[in-house]
Amino acid sequence: MDLLYIDVAVRGAALGLSALLVTLIWFSRIAREAQLAFTFVMATTASNMWTTVGPVMGIPEFILDNARYLNVAGTFGMTWFALVIFLDDRRFSWVWLCSAALICGAILITPFWPEMIPALRGYAALHYLALLALMLWSAKGDLQDARRRVRPIMAAFLLIYCVGQAFTSRPLQDMRTLDVQIWQSSIFLVFLFIFAIWSLKTNVNNWPGKVEPFAPNAPTPVQVSSEQTILVGRIQAQMDAGIWQSEGLTVGELAGKVGAPEHQVRKAINQVLGHRNFASFINMARIDAAKARLADQDTLGVTVLGVAFDVGFSSLGPFNRAFREATGMSPTAFRKAALAGDETAGAARETAGTLKTRLDEAPAPLSKS
Repeated sequence: MDLLYIDVAVRGAALGLSALLVTLIWFSRIAREAQLAFTFVMATTASNMWTTVGPVMGIPEFILDNARYLNVAGTFGMTWFALVIFLDDRRFSWVWLCSAALICGAILITPFWPEMIPALRGYAALHYLALLALMLWSAKGDLQDARRRVRPIMAAFLLIYCVGQAFTSRPLQDMRTLDVQIWQSSIFLVFLFIFAIWSLKTNVNNWPGKVEPFAPNAPTPVQVSSEQTILVGRIQAQMDAGIWQSEGLTVGELAGKVGAPEHQVRKAINQVLGHRNFASFINMARIDAAKARLADQDTLGVTVLGVAFDVGFSSLGPFNRAFREATGMSPTAFRKAALAGDETAGAARETAGTLKTRLDEAPAPLSKS
C-alpha cells in the first residue's frame, strides 16, 4: 500500500508540473502549433497515467471510460510533438501523422478484432523506432545548441516510454505490477523536469515555426562579441569564395575552413546570421546564385534544371521548393519576370537615348528680334 501512495504522489507531481508548463508555454511567444502539440501530448499522457490507477483510487468508471478514448490519441500526440520540436523540414510530416493516426484507429478496433493486436504492437514499435531515428538523423544540420542538447534526452524518453507503451498494450495490462507503474510515472516526471529546465532557459526564437513579433529567421537578440564578429566575417568570406558549391558540405568542414570549433560556427550562424539549420544557410547562397543566373540574359539558353545543377542542387524538386520558399514564385516565373523587367528597362533606356539624340539634332529656336 505504501508503494501505491508513492505512485500516486509521483503522478500528482507530474500532473502539477504538466499544468504549470502548459500555462507558461501558452503565455510565451512560441509558435501556435508548438503550443497546441505540447498541450495535446501532456493531456494524453496525463490521462493515460491516471486511468491506470483510477480504479484503485475510486474514480467513477464512466470518467475512466471517456478518458481511455483520449489515451488512444497518445501516439498521435507524441509524434506531433516530436515533429514540431525537432524537425525544421516539415514537408513529409503528414506521412508520420497519418501513420500515428492509423495506430490510434487500430487501437479502437482491437476490442472487435483482437487477432490484430500482435501486428499492431509490432507496427507501433516500428513507428516509434523510425521516429527516434528521424530525430537523431535530423540533428546533423541543427544549429541550435539548446535543441541539440535535449535531443538525446528526448530520444531516450521516446525509446523507453513510448516503445514500452507499445509492448504493454491491452493484452499485457493485467501483467503490470505496481513497481512497473511507479517506474513509468517516475520516467515521465524526470522527463518533465528536464524539459521544464530546457524550455524555460531556451530563448523563444529557438522554438520551431514563426515567432511573433519577430521574423522566422530573425537573429537571437544576443550581445555579439568581437570574436563572433571576426568568425562571421570568415564564414562570409568562405561563402563568397564559393564553398557552398561543395557537394555534401557539413558544418564540420566549414569549421575546418574558417579555423574555429564546430560549436562556435553553429552558434555564429544561428545567433548572428539567424538560421535554424545548416541546410537553410547553404540554400540561401545557392538561391541567390540561382536568381542571378536566371535574371542574366547570357544564360537564357540554360534550362532551369541546368541552373539547379550549377548551384549545387542534385535534383529539380528540392530546388523548386527552396526557390519558392525564398522568393514566393517558381524559378520559371522568376526568370520571366526578371527578363521582362530587363527588356522594359532596356527599352526605356533606348527610348530616352533616341529622344536625347533628336533633341540634340533639332535646330535651335529662332530668337525674337
